[in-house]
Amino acid sequence: MTDTPPIDSPAGKPATESRNHSDDSGLRSVSIAMDVLECFTRNHEVGATQIARELGIAKSTASRMLSVLASRGLLERRGSGRYRLGLRLFEYGQLAADRLLLKEMGLPVLAELRDQISETVQLGIPLGADVLYVDRLEGTHGLRFHTEAFRKVPGHSSSSGKAIAAFNPFVARAVLSAGLARQTPYTIVDSERYRQVLATIHERGWACSEEEFEVGLSSIAAPVLLARNGRTQAVAAISIAGPTQRVLGGRSEGIATAVQRATRSLSQALSRVAEVE
Repeated sequence: MTDTPPIDSPAGKPATESRNHSDDSGLRSVSIAMDVLECFTRNHEVGATQIARELGIAKSTASRMLSVLASRGLLERRGSGRYRLGLRLFEYGQLAADRLLLKEMGLPVLAELRDQISETVQLGIPLGADVLYVDRLEGTHGLRFHTEAFRKVPGHSSSSGKAIAAFNPFVARAVLSAGLARQTPYTIVDSERYRQVLATIHERGWACSEEEFEVGLSSIAAPVLLARNGRTQAVAAISIAGPTQRVLGGRSEGIATAVQRATRSLSQALSRVAEVE
């Protein structure tokens, strides 16, 4: 009796050997992808020729890998045919590091700020063109939002989003690329005006949203700054939100000062951890 190879394997090869070969190929592709991304830690922009030379792989392989990574947002293709790190990779890094570390280290800062101002305080991080609020402490005046922590809002219509974008060009570019959709009659939807507002925020150090996301509610925010790769940029923002009259009335300057003090405290704490690592 002649043995017949399984129908799901190449002739003469056991099915397990075929699967192992496929697994090995898949793992090698993952390994190459990681090596390609590693090249961007040494270069701002890289092309297929340079990738192939540095990794010792065929240029066609490098081109395919760059194209796949770009299609998933991990890389961004430039007009010159070269690539640079994409926003999706930035988002992953933000979510991994900032969501965990910021939430843990930010809680006592938020609590102190809430007790001082008596309004709702929030900690937000960038998520593409949006802001993801990873923590919130409700104010003593009884204000309640419609959703819980981890809600996501458009960055251009929130004070946190503007505070981050003013100190983080990656986020500003993502917001402008996504478009400035109108949320209320007061939302900034003109790109030039939005850029001017970011310039003002960068100069004074804090941002406000006057009923731009929800009529009747306004907020003030300041960025949490961290030095990365030789540059200082915003990785998060702390905001105080409440009824417009309470937040942007006669208390606005005092609230802005308190928020900036809180973000400086959190920024310094994060910097100390970064130095140890």
